[in-house]
Amino acid sequence: MKLQLLTLTICTVLSGAVKLNASDNMATDAPYNIDETKLVTVTGTVKDEAGIPLVGAYVVEVNTSNGVTTDPNGKFTISVSKDSKIEISFMSYISETFLIKNETSLNVVLKEDLRLLDEVVVVGYGSQSRKSLTSSISTVKSDVIEGKPVTNVGEALKGRVAGLYAASNNSIPGRAPRYLIRGGSSVNLSNDPIVIVDGVNRSMSDLDANDIESIEVLKDAASASIYGARASNGVILVTTRKGVPSKGPQITFDATVGFENAVSKWNLMNGTEFLTFLRPQLVDAYEGQAILNGASAAGTGNLSDKANYSPKYLADGESVPEGWLSMPDPIDPSKRLIYQEYDSQARWFKTSPWQKYYVGVNGGNDKIKYTASASYLSDGGVVRMTGYDHLSMHANTTFKVTDDIEASTSFDYARINYDQMYASNWNVLGRGLLMGPTRKQYTEGGKISNGSGWFQDPDYWEKAYDFENIKNNFAGTFNLKWNILDGLSLFAQYGVYNTNTFYSMYQKVKVDGELNYRGKNDGTQEKRWAKIRDTFTAYLNYAKVFGNHDINVMAGYDYSKWRDWYLYAKSTGSVSDKVPILSSGTVFTASNTDTQEALVSYYARANYSFKDKYLLGLTVRADGSSKFAEGHKWGYFPAASVGWIVSDESFWDKCRNTSNFLKLRASYGLTGNNGIGLYDAYGAYSTSSLYDGSSVTVASSMQNKDLTWERTSQLDLGFDVNFLNDRIRVTADYYNKRTRDMLFNVTLPDTGSFDSVMANVGSARFYGFELALHTVNIERKDFYWGTDITWSFNKNKVLSLDDSYKYKNLDGKDAWRIGGYTMTQTGEKFGGIAVGEPLGRIYGYVIDHIITSQEDADNAYYDALSKGYRREDGKRVPGRKAVGDYEWVNRPGSALTATGEEMINAEDMFELGNVLPKHTGGINNTIKYKRLTFNLYCDFALGHSIVNYMKSRVFMNTYGTCNGNILRDVKDCWEPGKSDYKYARFLPNDCDYGNSNFQRISDFCVEKGDYLCIRDVSISYDLPEKWIRGLKLQKLTVGVSGNTLAYVDNVTGTISPEIGIGASSSGSWFSAVNTSDNVNANIAPAARKILFNVKLTF
Repeated sequence: MKLQLLTLTICTVLSGAVKLNASDNMATDAPYNIDETKLVTVTGTVKDEAGIPLVGAYVVEVNTSNGVTTDPNGKFTISVSKDSKIEISFMSYISETFLIKNETSLNVVLKEDLRLLDEVVVVGYGSQSRKSLTSSISTVKSDVIEGKPVTNVGEALKGRVAGLYAASNNSIPGRAPRYLIRGGSSVNLSNDPIVIVDGVNRSMSDLDANDIESIEVLKDAASASIYGARASNGVILVTTRKGVPSKGPQITFDATVGFENAVSKWNLMNGTEFLTFLRPQLVDAYEGQAILNGASAAGTGNLSDKANYSPKYLADGESVPEGWLSMPDPIDPSKRLIYQEYDSQARWFKTSPWQKYYVGVNGGNDKIKYTASASYLSDGGVVRMTGYDHLSMHANTTFKVTDDIEASTSFDYARINYDQMYASNWNVLGRGLLMGPTRKQYTEGGKISNGSGWFQDPDYWEKAYDFENIKNNFAGTFNLKWNILDGLSLFAQYGVYNTNTFYSMYQKVKVDGELNYRGKNDGTQEKRWAKIRDTFTAYLNYAKVFGNHDINVMAGYDYSKWRDWYLYAKSTGSVSDKVPILSSGTVFTASNTDTQEALVSYYARANYSFKDKYLLGLTVRADGSSKFAEGHKWGYFPAASVGWIVSDESFWDKCRNTSNFLKLRASYGLTGNNGIGLYDAYGAYSTSSLYDGSSVTVASSMQNKDLTWERTSQLDLGFDVNFLNDRIRVTADYYNKRTRDMLFNVTLPDTGSFDSVMANVGSARFYGFELALHTVNIERKDFYWGTDITWSFNKNKVLSLDDSYKYKNLDGKDAWRIGGYTMTQTGEKFGGIAVGEPLGRIYGYVIDHIITSQEDADNAYYDALSKGYRREDGKRVPGRKAVGDYEWVNRPGSALTATGEEMINAEDMFELGNVLPKHTGGINNTIKYKRLTFNLYCDFALGHSIVNYMKSRVFMNTYGTCNGNILRDVKDCWEPGKSDYKYARFLPNDCDYGNSNFQRISDFCVEKGDYLCIRDVSISYDLPEKWIRGLKLQKLTVGVSGNTLAYVDNVTGTISPEIGIGASSSGSWFSAVNTSDNVNANIAPAARKILFNVKLTF
């Protein structure tokens, strides 16, 4: 009773505030020209079915701009022409139209449009009305992603769903974003959610956005536990389009064309700036004179026509060659330098075409429904040797076999062609960008400059290697639905998903007529991957209403089987490029794998509602996985949820004019994660060892037959509330997940032959809040403005670890930690994975200050990474510092020098940030005026950091004899007599010759990743019907859009601020990867697209 009184009081206050606001903002449209003698003045009242006045209902004379809105009492007065019609509308209610003759008074009752609350939401193995939903499920409808200028469907989800973080960790075209739901659930295993497309576990990357009907994200245990295995990470359900009955087939043609370029670049020096800055810096640098006179990017010894770099002195009487530049030598103005400009970014980055074409047909009748489509997408990529072509086809047909039996089939096919860089982003693109700006692109005879090692021009890579990387994906389902009795139905599905990848690489023997600079060790390589997933699903569903009781019960069975093949073959020793096949070589190697996995599942769900306002949901699933040994194969995952539609209570009537809907939800349940390797429980064997000249089988990993599932329990508390008759809709959730029996590789004692074994150890907590807000800011006859906002907050903490990681902390208390750092003096441990601490932390050195005096330099800490070079004496004394160097913060208790003095070494680490953002979300605004639609969408992430080691690279001037290009920002480095500076002194080749001011991971290169991305801006116009009637078109829309137009961030260069976990498609979400990592660097810039679109509907 107290709760009801409190609720009534709050709602009454809100109602008064809303009424006042509505009264203050009443508006009418501009007058129009009519004959006043034929006017009829109409007054009236607009109420809902409960008799509550509707504030702000729109009353308009049809086909005119003459309109008014109702006042706080639901009343209106309007003058209209006799025999005209007036339409009365209000958001979420069914509009009514009245013919005006002599009537002067209307009492209008609008019925609530229940389509919103009764919106059907796809859930695991079925569907449910959103009103009765007691779990946490977010829906992305087709109109949100349809036609979006994205290469991959996942890109359209960024920031769209509260609780789902979609981030591009690899900017190369065609690479799908990584998805993280509610911060994940595992420390060591995969945190990627399950993706289910039309009932089949598969990728959604090969789907065309136009073929998707809806995407549901199952976030809490009550919604996800029905999928058991790996459901701890959440579930993404994708439903593709089905046929819709119509008078005739509807044909859609959608074409989008435009261009893309790099959204950001490095602020690198050009050749003139490079020589002007670097040559004076080399005068008293270590090995500086040799470099100044040698064959290098800043040297003058590039006399040979085959030299890779261009600077040299202009000889007496010699004129500047065509295409060359000249300038006085900065260190000897009496001499003149001539050189060529080489712009590495212009060589590597490009403006490319982006195009997509889609044609689809949809139709049917009461006996058969069908849809079919084909699409082609070509993304040229903004980096040389990258590109993406995607051909896809989709079809679905539904047959009414009998009155009680319905059959349907669906298939999806995709052929994907990836352009390929020779090696990792860093080795090819990263090193290529660092090449000095005085490099020759071509040497004598127009031949490509050979460069050195990995440092090559893209022309070389394109001429030296041939690549082919093609993936063919096929998915098909056959479905039967039998309505056995009233309310009782049986559904069965057989599904298959088959993916095949063909990869070929051939290293040319000759480039530009000469032997390949990189030799021929890469030879010819062929790789084949194949995966087949067979699934069978069958379930019974019973739904019945008994008076005030509504029950819906489902029980079913799943069988899934995966088989994976991999084949690798290589040959070297080919002497000709005319036969680029394996058999042209002389030395051969090959290997293959063939693995299988199976999962058997039983599941059930029961939903019950009383009076459509007291809601209960129960689910349970039992999974048997072939990955686990006998006695541990089965995992059991129950969940329960409850809901209360408070707004359906009688005491809510006084609040209804303010808040027309309120539902409280709560759920709790268990989900699982079986993402271990196939042989972690059983152990593995290797046949690569030899004994007495013969191959032998030896154990390669230790078995652990006690291994079992990771289990995650999750509590979810949420509410859905709508205000002002659905003009404002809010969904909010709090979640608290706890994962137990976490799967880790436990370190073993040195007494055995194995280093580690997989075991169930420890637990962790993942928790946070989510909010989704939809508002209708303005809704008039010809004008609409709506806003959608999502926000998520996520945190995590390790709760326990195995006792093999137990130790005593400095206070004598028990502590547990995996990895990290240990202080030599005190024994203090920090970093790594530890109980009571968060995951994903980034550690590095911290700058204390810049040394500005010789006394300060002499008294500085001994630095284990410093070469100790000082310009003043030209000597290198390991460990010493020079004026202008960084002085680093010393961590108390860290190692001492041999003489017992404090020093800087790898123990002096501090937490610099976290790889995961704490806050994520998006903001969308849609404005419609008559036939014109404008959309602006931004997404954001806050609280994470990027290890931008590429920034360090372009400060260090590395690459051999100082051949690497440098940022213009180095002009802000400390110099003698300079008062305005940001950074430590610049020394050529800081990592090899200098004092490592920029070489180490520190707060210099660990940058805040906070960003706001202007993700989508579009404007479209529907041509009037009278313009297109002669073309027999139902609709013709033209538009222009921009995608990923800009990031508002502080990350230097081309590095994406979205996430710093590396470019791998399966790497850990909690491990930072620096941007010049040899394998996983993500240094390709994001692509900014400007596109033009036309869509025709016949």
